[in-house]
Amino acid sequence: MKQLKINPQVYDDLVMIKEHISEDSPEEAQKVIRKILHDMDRLRDFPESGAKLSNKVGFDVKYRYIMTYSYVTIYFVENDFVNVTTVVHGAKDFSVLKF
Repeated sequence: MKQLKINPQVYDDLVMIKEHISEDSPEEAQKVIRKILHDMDRLRDFPESGAKLSNKVGFDVKYRYIMTYSYVTIYFVENDFVNVTTVVHGAKDFSVLKF
């Protein structure tokens, strides 16, 4: 089992996601955030389960991603760690993210 390292930016991402969804449904916002966190936690046991981000952005990067509802958790595996770097909406153009 790998250790999970979460970039502080991820917490800001989750707050923004929760606030956005809460405008329509606070209950749905809780559900989405819980599922994103659950899926992140599963990366400890299955770090290679995410798709390679290189296939989506068109250039070589070390990152992988998993989808939870409409949201994408971006991470990379290094030694004994799964490093979660950001969570964004799936409609975002990933090629503009800074890698």
